[in-house]
Amino acid sequence: MLKIDLLLRNSNFTLSVLRKSEEEANALFEKLMAAMNAEKIQLLKLTCVRLCRMPEAYRHTKTKIAILSNEIIAINLTEN
Repeated sequence: MLKIDLLLRNSNFTLSVLRKSEEEANALFEKLMAAMNAEKIQLLKLTCVRLCRMPEAYRHTKTKIAILSNEIIAINLTEN
């Protein structure tokens, strides 16, 4: 699993999404970089699906994030 952390302008915390493969993570990283460099502000919609352990069983949780591209000031890609 690879984790992509987004640091937002005027915020004390990061937003994170996970990707299973290096290819998916690198593609998302490049997409975010391109959006940051674009002159036009874009609304970026990101989804992360994780397997969470619940008391009775395992289940998938889905998280959705929407961010304006001009609010991203840093991106960090790491192995999780």
